[in-house]
Amino acid sequence: MPATLLEMFEQLVEGGWKRSFTQARVFERVRRLTFGMLVSLRLHLTSQAICATGRQFQDWSADYRVCSHSPWDPHRLFDPVLDALPGLLPDPKSPVLVALDDTLLHKTGRKIPGVTIGRDPMSPPFHVNLCYGLRFVQTSVLVYPRAGKGGAARALPVRFELAPPAVKPKRRAKSQDTSKTAELAAATGDGQPVKPVLSTEEIAYKEEKKRKRLPQVGLNSIFSLRRSMDARAELRDRPLIVSGDGSYTNKLVIQGLPDNTIYIGRIRKDAKLYWPLPNQSSHGPGRPRRYGPVAPTPEQILKDDTLPWTQVSCFAAGEFRQIPVKVIGPIYWRNAGVDRPLLLVVIKPLGYRSRKGGKLQYRQPAFLICTDPTLSLELLVQAYVYRWEIECNHRDEKSLLGVGQGQVRNPEAVRRLPQLQVASYSLLLLASLLSSGFQRGEEYLPLPKWRRTTPSHRPSLLDMLNLLRDEVFARNVRLPVVSFEDFLKHAPDCVKSSKLPLSAENQCTLAA
Repeated sequence: MPATLLEMFEQLVEGGWKRSFTQARVFERVRRLTFGMLVSLRLHLTSQAICATGRQFQDWSADYRVCSHSPWDPHRLFDPVLDALPGLLPDPKSPVLVALDDTLLHKTGRKIPGVTIGRDPMSPPFHVNLCYGLRFVQTSVLVYPRAGKGGAARALPVRFELAPPAVKPKRRAKSQDTSKTAELAAATGDGQPVKPVLSTEEIAYKEEKKRKRLPQVGLNSIFSLRRSMDARAELRDRPLIVSGDGSYTNKLVIQGLPDNTIYIGRIRKDAKLYWPLPNQSSHGPGRPRRYGPVAPTPEQILKDDTLPWTQVSCFAAGEFRQIPVKVIGPIYWRNAGVDRPLLLVVIKPLGYRSRKGGKLQYRQPAFLICTDPTLSLELLVQAYVYRWEIECNHRDEKSLLGVGQGQVRNPEAVRRLPQLQVASYSLLLLASLLSSGFQRGEEYLPLPKWRRTTPSHRPSLLDMLNLLRDEVFARNVRLPVVSFEDFLKHAPDCVKSSKLPLSAENQCTLAA
């Protein structure tokens, strides 16, 4: 008999997390907080988790210090996902698909360590709003049903890194440097411009900006995941295929990829590309050329009617579809370097109707580059389509799990509390896959009465949380059966109220 969702989740926590903590009592506190945050309603705070586990009348100070003072590595909380990954892939040689993206957790306090002012992702495109928040870079492994069955993928987070901006130095340091530059110019007296003298704070600020930029944090996450895969024999020889958006498709990420790693990302429609350098026995005066003739831009390739469209079968929006694409390669891009041939894929905008019989509308085209020109075209397009699952991760984490709602100020707690919540979310998704597969089985609770639509083929996070709460609370509480049939048996046939008889005085008053 297969294990239930609660039993499988407890096995993953006991077997995967216990070795990550040096003390058993710290593990027990983390375990209680994890279950409390998952089953709590409305707000997902530490206080709510304590109340959900029935410890509100005991000393809770140690529970608040578990994310700020206790020594434990958040990366090891994602090890159960990597340990179970070979069994979730279709075959022993399948590559590991990974999605990379960043998100902003809303905050209201300006004194929280690492808080920054960023663009509100929910603001309309015609009016950009700003908000306070914490930036996190997330890496999720994409698992999908075995070959021949098809279906939507499921994204399991394996990294969730805090990416705060660099702290700008005070104005006082800049004013002192300006005075030093003026004194140096007066001392020379030749009227030549003098290069400004940078202070130690400004030099450290520039180095910190390089270390904390989002592409650098994303590249560090890729390296960390690659090292974790190399430490496991079943994942060591598998290629790692990373899908990212345009913010990570740059020189830093493409040229800094680890070994046996492929990157797929969006590129600008006006990117300047080059053909391979033709073989020439001799060259003219000057430096030898490194790139061939200029190739058409991705937008020009999209509009070029002489290039044929290729139909690629891809699972998207609930079914297999034929997606028209154009493929050009190998080509070169200066940001990728002369030793990195690329494959350019142009995806035609798909048509859709917002309602039956409505006007046919078109989505935006997609321009992708791949660092491996020999990669299968079906796998390339499917890997990028599956990347949408990481956006579903962000929605679930912030709307249903309350990641970022914790009211903490300690720098370690600000970083590790969201990582603990995301790790528990990843283990819950993994427990659902191991217990019931990719389909929504009969063990899940039925939909509410007001949901007239049929349930989806796979369980949502809300389905998992409802089932987990049912197994934790409802099945452990034995209440007597209460019947209300007596009210129906003794109820009168006519429940309409009758009129009261009028007195003689009232009748005379009405007659007058």
